[in-house]
Amino acid sequence: MSARPTAIIACRVMQEHLQQLLPEGTPVTYLEIILHNTPKKLAAALQQEIDAIAEPSNVIIGYGLCGNGLLGVKSGPHTLIIPRTHDCVAIFLGSHQRYVQRFFANPNTYYLTRGWLEAKDEPLQDYLDYVRDYDEETADYLVEMKYRHYRKLCMVGYSQQELEECRPLAMKVAEFCAKRWNMEYEEIIGSTTLLEQLIRMPALIGGDHSEFVVLPPGGQIEVEMFLREGEAAPQVIGRGE
Repeated sequence: MSARPTAIIACRVMQEHLQQLLPEGTPVTYLEIILHNTPKKLAAALQQEIDAIAEPSNVIIGYGLCGNGLLGVKSGPHTLIIPRTHDCVAIFLGSHQRYVQRFFANPNTYYLTRGWLEAKDEPLQDYLDYVRDYDEETADYLVEMKYRHYRKLCMVGYSQQELEECRPLAMKVAEFCAKRWNMEYEEIIGSTTLLEQLIRMPALIGGDHSEFVVLPPGGQIEVEMFLREGEAAPQVIGRGE
């Protein structure tokens, strides 16, 4: 078991569920959800927070590779622990395996969660923001470029109650997407399994950690670390598949 202290840096979209799982007193920093949309800014923000940790630590990173947003991030004097998955959607689904199964069964799926809905990081709000900042013609073009390849909209909740609480907002997005791109709407229950494993990982460094990237001091994050046998590098097309 490592004697190093543990710190966590995670996307704010995971805050509600992480707070329920974390031991009291665990230092945690949440980065803004909007950073997902600009991978270079995500890498810079994450690096800044890692560099600000004074004592050499085991730093849990609450992200997947996320549109290559973690590429080039350096561990410095720390050990970084990262879910070994292309997209943080897999963290909500509970495993990389479940994510891959859904990828092949339901290609071109765009995912929603409570955190993304509350942050207004979804297609309907994007369209409204584009109309506000530009004009309807430009908004139509931009939203088409970003979302036209998706065929399904999937709301992920950790319980039936959470799905029911999120449904009014989710349905507004679903109606917009159905009218514009004929997207089907689906709801599924996710799992905290991967989050729970992630939190336990600092005590397991040195053992089997095939579901995680463990980057030692002096390391740098590379795409190959996230690839399993036979996998190609992920295409950068946004959240989901």
